[in-house]
Amino acid sequence: MNIIRTLSTLIITTVLMSSLVLAEGQPLREKLSKGQLTLSADVKGCDQDAEKFCKGLELGSEKGFMCLMAYEDMLSKQCKQGMAEAALSVRQGIEAINYSIKACEGDADKFCLKVQPGEGRLVGCLKKNKAKVSKACVSALKETGLWDMGAK
Repeated sequence: MNIIRTLSTLIITTVLMSSLVLAEGQPLREKLSKGQLTLSADVKGCDQDAEKFCKGLELGSEKGFMCLMAYEDMLSKQCKQGMAEAALSVRQGIEAINYSIKACEGDADKFCLKVQPGEGRLVGCLKKNKAKVSKACVSALKETGLWDMGAK
């Protein structure tokens, strides 16, 4: 399996997946279909590879990542391991978001229709309405750790 391509595909998929800048009053499904959500993951073990192959580029930047991809066959085992771990982290983030959206879509449309997504505002709205929100939604948000990320 080509770990670096897998990671880049996951990041690109994530960026195209949903939106943070949307009109108020739209159902959650519409809000999430019009923009992007960015997930990031630390890629560990690539400092030396980045210095060797991509000098001057920030390791955490898109350009730095793309540069490392260009040298995929020459990367150290540690860097490849770091890429694999980052890919897993991004995949888990996508799964957590999808699971929570599925569990909370009705509640978000019912109680938070006018809330603009981003910076934890939707989760914060659901938390404010906890007594009215379905147990499945609250459970999903708590299980995935998104509950603690919501705006207070």
